[in-house]
Amino acid sequence: MGEQTWPPAIERRFRLIVLDWDGTAVENRRENAGPARDRFVRLLQHGVQIVITTGTNFGNIDRQLCQAIHDLSKVRLFVSSNRGSEVYGFEEGGAPLLLFRRQATEEEDRLLSSIADAVRDTIAERTGVHIDVVYDRLNRRKLDLIPLPEWADPPKSEIGALRAATDARLQAAGLLGGMREVVLLAQQLAAHYGLPNARITSDAKNVEIGLTDKSDAMTWVMEEVAKPAGIVATDVLIAGDEFGPVGGCTGSDARMLIPAVSEATTVSVGPEPFGLPEGTLHLPGGPPRFLALLDRQIARWEAVGV
Repeated sequence: MGEQTWPPAIERRFRLIVLDWDGTAVENRRENAGPARDRFVRLLQHGVQIVITTGTNFGNIDRQLCQAIHDLSKVRLFVSSNRGSEVYGFEEGGAPLLLFRRQATEEEDRLLSSIADAVRDTIAERTGVHIDVVYDRLNRRKLDLIPLPEWADPPKSEIGALRAATDARLQAAGLLGGMREVVLLAQQLAAHYGLPNARITSDAKNVEIGLTDKSDAMTWVMEEVAKPAGIVATDVLIAGDEFGPVGGCTGSDARMLIPAVSEATTVSVGPEPFGLPEGTLHLPGGPPRFLALLDRQIARWEAVGV
């Protein structure tokens, strides 16, 4: 990408890097993750702890990234998957090790499905518009608000256009508040059904109703990774691509910004068409920019006397 310029806050060594996966380290889950993997290994070898926080399941990250890491430093790599519902680390031999899982009770699972079905049915009754419910997710249900082939797997770079298309679809059917109205409806129905603390999250396509989010992931990281290693918040770098508001909700990556990391350095490499939380640095450019940021970190760790 040529010569990069970096904010002063980046020009230091970080002992803990917490990052989103899709749209941050890779464009999508089908991409060759070798460039990210190689950089991770070099940082892990310098003693840096790396935690991936993602909404997808661990198997996807393991196949795309972790299985190809054979270095002993892999013990400093962690994956928080399913929006904070579980965390995996690795044994010295490289095998994955489940460290934490939040498992919904039968009643919670039933309520999550009931809430998602009620949102879908209410919108259908009001507008006639079809919404898909995805049930096979740990501790959450997903409402696909635009289940159309052309928007089946959009790149993160198209988030603005996708949000516009989603809102246009809902508004044309009579839901004038668009995605924001769906979020509010989900919050109301969650309270009505007895899950007032349900985590309602959205991107530009889906609204999810769940029991956990990335705040749970970050809480675990600070207690179980940072604290035992004596890592303070100022030694933490948090990177993602969805910190700004999306679809009437706080961006999914912004959920990582819990009070315990108020002094951490936070960077978004996403387009962020709707702005950023105060204090979050914007370094647009997607995964190539993030990889360049990792290169800068590697250079800082490998420089003599820095």
